Amino acid sequence: MRVLGLGGSHHDYGACLVRDGVVVSAVEEERLTRVKMAFGLGPRLAKAEAVDYVLGEAGLGVDDVDLVVANDFLNPVYAARFGDRVHWIGHHLSHAASTFYTSPFEEAAVLVLDGRGSDVGTDAGLCCETTTSYRAGPSGLRPLTAHAGRVTLADERSVDPCEDSIGWMYELVSREIGFGGPGGQGAGKTMGLAAYGGPRYVDAMRECYSLADGRFRQSTQQQIAMRRHIQSELAKAGERGRDEVRADLAHAVQHHVERVIVELARWLHKQTGQPRLCLAGGVALNSVANFKILEETPFEEVHIVPAAGDSGTSLGAALYGHHEHGGAGWTPRPEPFSPYLGREYGTADIDAALNAVSDRVRVSRPAELLVTVALRLAAGDVVGWFQGRSEIGPRALGNRSILADPRPAWMKDRINEKVKHREPFRPFAPIVRQARQAEFFGTDVPVHYMLLVAPVLEHKRQQIAAVTHADGSARLQTVTAALNPRLDALLAAFERLTGVPVLLNTSFNDNDEPIVESPADAVRCFLNTDLDALVLGDTLVTKVPAP
Repeated sequence: MRVLGLGGSHHDYGACLVRDGVVVSAVEEERLTRVKMAFGLGPRLAKAEAVDYVLGEAGLGVDDVDLVVANDFLNPVYAARFGDRVHWIGHHLSHAASTFYTSPFEEAAVLVLDGRGSDVGTDAGLCCETTTSYRAGPSGLRPLTAHAGRVTLADERSVDPCEDSIGWMYELVSREIGFGGPGGQGAGKTMGLAAYGGPRYVDAMRECYSLADGRFRQSTQQQIAMRRHIQSELAKAGERGRDEVRADLAHAVQHHVERVIVELARWLHKQTGQPRLCLAGGVALNSVANFKILEETPFEEVHIVPAAGDSGTSLGAALYGHHEHGGAGWTPRPEPFSPYLGREYGTADIDAALNAVSDRVRVSRPAELLVTVALRLAAGDVVGWFQGRSEIGPRALGNRSILADPRPAWMKDRINEKVKHREPFRPFAPIVRQARQAEFFGTDVPVHYMLLVAPVLEHKRQQIAAVTHADGSARLQTVTAALNPRLDALLAAFERLTGVPVLLNTSFNDNDEPIVESPADAVRCFLNTDLDALVLGDTLVTKVPAP
C-alpha cells in the first residue's frame, strides 16, 4: 500500500511517501523552493515540488498512489492537484501520528502542543486546537483530551492570535522582543537568549495565564496585558538597557513554558499511568523544556519526532493512513527511527555542481578522507559536510551540517559572525559518540534528533567551550554507527587526534535560508560564506584563493 502524506499549515509544507508501513521519502517544501518555511508562496504552492520529489524518489506517478492523506489545517491549494482523492484528518492527529508511529514504544501517552491547529466550531465562535492528548497503542491513537482556544482578529502584525495557546504565548513574547517572523521563526532565538537573562519578570508573567487540571488558559485580555507590559519595560529601558530587558523577558517566558509543559506532562501521566511519552507540535522543538520532562515528571522515556513542527504532519498523515486506513496494526521497531529520508544524490550531481564553478574551487578525493577532514577540523577549519540523504526537521543531524572543533571558545564567535551571520548569543550544538556521551554530558539518554538540552559536566565545559551555552548546557545529538556510520567514523577519527569524541554541529545554511538540499545548494553556500572546506560525499572541495 502506497500512502502519500501532505503536511503543513499556512507554512512548513512538505510531503512524505510511505510504502507498506516503511517511510520511503520525506522532504520539506522549503528545501526545494529555497524559501524559509515555504512561507508566503501563495498560488505557487500548486506545483507542490515536495510531492514530485518523494514520488520521483520511489519511481512513482500520482496515479500510482493508493491513498492521499492531509491534515485539514493545510492550505487547500497544496492539495489541489488531488481533488476529492484527499482524506482529511485533524492537524493535531497528524502531529500525534508523526511521533507515535516513529517511536519505539508499543504503548504511550501522546501530547501535542503548538500555536494553533485545526479550526473547531464552538459556542464561543471560531476556535482552534491548542493542546491535545492521546492514548496510543496497538489499536491506534485514541483522544484523551482536546483543548481549543478562541481565535481573535488579526493584530497589527497581521497574525491571528489564539487564546489558551502555549505556543502563541511564546510567539507573542518573541515578537515583542524583536524576534518576529512567520510561523514562529523567532522562537529558537528566544530559547537561546533566555540563558542570558535573570528572573525579574518571572512573577509578573505568572499573572498572565492560569494552569489547572491539565489545562493552560490565557485570554485575549491577558495577552494584551502581557504585550503592554513588555512594551512598557522596553520603553523604560531605552537603548542602553534594552538588551538586558529582552534577555530577562526571554528568561521569563522560557521559565513559564517549562513550568506549563512539566505540569501538563505530570497531569497526563496521572491520567494514563504510562511510563512513556511521545511529543509533537511546534512547542516540542523547545529542547530545554523537553529535558525538564525527563528530570521532573514520572515519565521514564520520551520520544520526540525530529520533524515536530508543521512539516512533520506530512509524515504523520502518511503513517496514519497506513495504520488506520490500511488496516495495519502497530508493531514498534526496536531500532531508532531514521530521519535521513531525502534523495540520494550521486557522483554525477556532485560533479555537475562543481563543474559549474570550476574556476573558483579545487577538488580532490583523498584516499583517507575522514583522517584528512579530522586533521582540518583539529587545525581550526570550519567544514561544510554533505552526505547521503537529507534529514527531515529543522535540525541538522549530520548529513547537511557545518562541522568544527568544539574546543576553542572563539570558534562560536567565528562561525556566528563569518559563516552563519547571526546573533552572537546563539549557541551551537555538540554531536557526541554514544559510548562517550556520559563522560561529557549530564544524561546517558540517547538524543538522536537534537531535541534535548542537557547540562555539560562542569569539569568538561572548558574542554568543549564552543558548544557549552552561557548556562552550562548544550543541545546535544547522540551519534551511533547504526544511524549514521560515516559521521560516527569521523568522530572516531577526530577523537584519535584530539582525545575528544565531540564536534560542533550546526545546520548547513546561511542565516535566514533553509538547510541545503542538493550539491548545488551546498556549493553555493560554501562559496558565499567563510567556510574553509566542503565535503560532498567522497569529494573534498576548497576555494581558489582570490587574486
